[in-house]
Amino acid sequence: MVRVSVATVVCASSLSAIMPVAAAPTNPSDDDLERAHRALESGAASVADLAGQVSSAQERLARLELSMGELREAVNKSLVDLHDAQGTAEQARQAAAAAKTELGNSQKELEKAQGTLNEISRTAYRRGASSPLGAVSGESTSEEALDRNTYLRTNSEKQRQAIEELDRARTITANKESELREARNIAEQREAEAQQAQDSAQAAIDENSRALAESTQEHERLLTEQRWAQHQLDAAKGNAQSLLNQREEFDKYQAQEKERRAKEQERQAAEARKKAEEAAKQNERQRAAAAAAAAVVESRQPEHTRLDNPYPQDEDAQAAEVAEIQNPGATTEEVTPEETPTATEAPVVESTEEATPATSEPVVTEEAVEAVEAVEALPTAEEETPSWEPTPEAEVTYESTPEASATEEPVTEESVVEETVEEEPAVGSGEAEEIGVGALGSSSSSELSSSVVSGARSEIIETVIARAMSQVGQPYAWGGGTASGPSQGIRDGGVADSYGDYNKVGFDCSGLTLYAFAGAGISLPHYTGYQYQRGTQIDPSNMQRGDLIFYGPAGNNHVAIYLGDGQMIEAPQSGSYVQISPVRWAGMSPYAVRMV
Repeated sequence: MVRVSVATVVCASSLSAIMPVAAAPTNPSDDDLERAHRALESGAASVADLAGQVSSAQERLARLELSMGELREAVNKSLVDLHDAQGTAEQARQAAAAAKTELGNSQKELEKAQGTLNEISRTAYRRGASSPLGAVSGESTSEEALDRNTYLRTNSEKQRQAIEELDRARTITANKESELREARNIAEQREAEAQQAQDSAQAAIDENSRALAESTQEHERLLTEQRWAQHQLDAAKGNAQSLLNQREEFDKYQAQEKERRAKEQERQAAEARKKAEEAAKQNERQRAAAAAAAAVVESRQPEHTRLDNPYPQDEDAQAAEVAEIQNPGATTEEVTPEETPTATEAPVVESTEEATPATSEPVVTEEAVEAVEAVEALPTAEEETPSWEPTPEAEVTYESTPEASATEEPVTEESVVEETVEEEPAVGSGEAEEIGVGALGSSSSSELSSSVVSGARSEIIETVIARAMSQVGQPYAWGGGTASGPSQGIRDGGVADSYGDYNKVGFDCSGLTLYAFAGAGISLPHYTGYQYQRGTQIDPSNMQRGDLIFYGPAGNNHVAIYLGDGQMIEAPQSGSYVQISPVRWAGMSPYAVRMV
């Protein structure tokens, strides 16, 4: 039994040594967890403070952007006025130049006519002076002189009339030239005023651009600080979460180790019981064999307690067989030591029919029975005390009893959902109905689109938003955007030109909304102020997904599409892209507009 117990312990120890045991994970201390929690709270406070500063900087930027929008429009107006004044001045200059040319031609004609008249007068004078005797030379000569004088007088009158006409034409031309010169001076003055207005607007833009650049730098600095603080916060979160994960992993490892040790101890106990049972059975076989062998040996020995002499006492008596008397159950053959069973062998208890005559009874039957009964009286392996002591952990079991498994039903996610989620009536069922002209309002855009727009209101809104979202990342191009997609921008003579908007294909703010609502059959003009007059004006606090958000006193600065949850999609300004942004409340128009 000692050898069996030792073998059992050695075998169990060797099996335990063979089974792999995972290394224990790190278990962070409570102080480490507390420090990580404090760092997390501090980082969160810092990020919240920086978020407020960034929000304030964004509001300042929004106000500056709105101011820039007004200044850009002022520059556009001055440019239009300048172009008109320049055209008017050019027309006046050309008219004055034509009048001057016409005046010069008139002056030349007048001088030519005057020269002809002078030549005629000189000729007439010379002829009259050269023939003083003609008056007395006869009647024919006098008539010729009279005709000649009449002819000269008539031509002189015509020449004077021509000269007078030329003189009047020259006067009219001179007056016209004076008027045109005055108109040219006025046009030039207007051109100078337009140029001055442009210069003033450009100076305001430059000043505002510097302020915008400074605010942008401040905004970028705050964003950088916010990103750094967020990075620190994320690191603190990661550290705290890592420590929590380590603690959870350690607790899980502890539970697994406890379960593993329990299972290992249970396995070792089962193996020990099995080996004890096998050892008990082996011992039982050995004891039975020993008892049987002892019974056989005992049956071949004389009765040791017999006191009377079994041998004949008379000297003349026939010689008795000592072996027969001492060993009545033995055969006549001599039993050799090799035939004697040992304690380690399992001899078979046979009847003595071969060893004794047929009339003799078996000799070993009672002894064998007693040996067997003695063996049965020995404690079995189940009654023996095991050589190991179970630990409290080994006594814990995790298997549910049949009663528990029969009465308890497994809890599934479906059952939890069925118990917690109650059926609620559909919200906004009226919105799911098809809408027509009345739902869109009485504006011209709605009337034009009534034949195109159909289906649920939510479907129409999602169509609009999907079109706008499909253009995220498109460049901002001032003046760009049509109902079919992005288009090339135009010049503004200022900021947009500096960003090269006229060379870009993209959207400006009103072009993006125009394109988005065109997908729902709603036609919008490419100007925020006119879009502000379409649809139904609502209070911004009641905005819904798909409503238009405007900026400026009459919606004439900027427009965006509300996405819900404080987000909007917009084409912000030159140098940017179509993007999703948080709703800016500063500078917002008094109303939002609902097109659907």
